[in-house]
Amino acid sequence: MPSNSEAVLKRLANEALRVRRNVWRALHAAGAGHVGGSTSAADLLAALYFHYLNLRPEQPDWPDRDRFVLSKGHANAALVAVLAQAGFFPDSHLDEFYGYRTLMGMHPDIKLGGVEMSTGGLGHGLSVGVGMALGGRLQKRGFRTVVMLGDGELQEGSNWEAAMSAAHLKLADLTAIVDYNKIQQSGHVQDVLGLEPLADKWRAFGWSVRELDGHDMAQITAALDALPFAPDRPSLMIAHTVKGKGVSFAEDTHLWHQNTVGDEIYRKALDELGEPL
Repeated sequence: MPSNSEAVLKRLANEALRVRRNVWRALHAAGAGHVGGSTSAADLLAALYFHYLNLRPEQPDWPDRDRFVLSKGHANAALVAVLAQAGFFPDSHLDEFYGYRTLMGMHPDIKLGGVEMSTGGLGHGLSVGVGMALGGRLQKRGFRTVVMLGDGELQEGSNWEAAMSAAHLKLADLTAIVDYNKIQQSGHVQDVLGLEPLADKWRAFGWSVRELDGHDMAQITAALDALPFAPDRPSLMIAHTVKGKGVSFAEDTHLWHQNTVGDEIYRKALDELGEPL
């Protein structure tokens, strides 16, 4: 079945909706957490885990698995949601998010099956991704490495050192995805420290770049299917997204970068999101 068929896109859209509902579910269990950047990444994560990445949930340490690093580790609720949906652990674990003695904290923990890197200190994921991709080449393995970055995270200079290294090493099996929702913890990215012209900067560093709507599943799958965008360069997807996507009161505001999720807020969020078809 073609990757952009109506049935495939509908299935992936349903998985993305489930991710959003499960983000709110996990953060309701925790009482609070990072809603905005988790829900902006839901469509991208659904496409990665249910369309692109070559994984074995029953064998999370399979040596030839594709690697995914959530460098914007504060969006761990979305990562936990998609890992549960993919079968890495029982769905019921979402109700333990940020609980006592759980491995599902506000940031990813490498002790949890399916998590490749403990992240949360911003600016480190791409450097580790470079190492993973280079390691795969040296070991003559065919796995691919994908790193998801936050836009505010790109204000960390270590990302640009990693970008320069990846291009120099011609790591065509490395892909970075920028979840470009344009809002960070304290306000709009352009007001805190602007990134534009973002695509031109990455191209100048030697990457092959494609921009897309990060909520349009057809565009996302088409970009993933086209990887690598060039045979001897790392690839970058700049995904234009909406912070807090799917729930009106959480969209496009830094107030929902992190916030409290009580019973009433939770009910309102699920009502707006609706049920999967």
